[in-house]
Amino acid sequence: MEERKEFLENTWFHNQRLAMGTNMSSIRKLCPFCMTEQVLIKQFTKSPKGETNFGFKPYSRSLWQCIGCHHITNKHHFDLSASFYKNHYQKSTCPEKLRSRFLELMSLPEGQSDNRQRVKFINDFWNSNHADKKRSCLDIGSGLGVFPAILKESNWDCVALEPNLEACQLIQEMIGIKVLSESFMECDKIGDFNLISFNKVLEHTRNPKAMLLQSKLHLKSEGVVYIELPDGETALLKSGPDREEFFVEHFDAYSRKSLELLIQSVKFEVLTLDQIHEPSGKFTLRALAKPQ
Repeated sequence: MEERKEFLENTWFHNQRLAMGTNMSSIRKLCPFCMTEQVLIKQFTKSPKGETNFGFKPYSRSLWQCIGCHHITNKHHFDLSASFYKNHYQKSTCPEKLRSRFLELMSLPEGQSDNRQRVKFINDFWNSNHADKKRSCLDIGSGLGVFPAILKESNWDCVALEPNLEACQLIQEMIGIKVLSESFMECDKIGDFNLISFNKVLEHTRNPKAMLLQSKLHLKSEGVVYIELPDGETALLKSGPDREEFFVEHFDAYSRKSLELLIQSVKFEVLTLDQIHEPSGKFTLRALAKPQ
């Protein structure tokens, strides 16, 4: 009890609880990763600045943090299924704007580019641990395709998987790699890879364990997965709950401990796990892991 009291007294959200004048101990929610009690951080009744307007009305959601592993959960009942993303972005994206944004991100020097720094990290790991293995990668949720494009520059053989058809067309046009528009959970004969990347993907699903388990079906022997997620614990302590790490499309914002628990829950071995502050300003967790 003393340990719990100390944690509450030294975190940002404890002061918010007091300011709200609400007895949150009467509302019991459990962390999905360590099954410890969660405490309310903030109730939202409108979108924070910078969040994509998906047209949800009424807008109501809340953030809860585990007092054990510090994982943060976004509670709401909005439809953010794969079909919703696909339909929403197909209606709202302009090919010219996508192309312009792709070229803008590709032109950034390494010191200003999240993608070039993550590719450097992966290449350094690969050269030190798997230099004799083919550089083959399946990138899940490729978006504009900047990450696989930079991988290709480093002689990676990449396949991109992206549900947005506009983005798929851009990737084929600008990068010239194989691209699939199907759901990863429904993929069958797509081949085996030495690397499968989940770059800012798992926070967008209610079942990240299922996606990691699915990756085992497409990994070569001793293949590895690369995971990037919002570092909610650091973002909250440094800047509060209105940051992009906690936007509505993120079901979860992880802590170092909760990411470790996620990886271990699907019988993967953690190879590396780091907390980084990216050039774009994002607080991020990144990890490499392999099936045990």
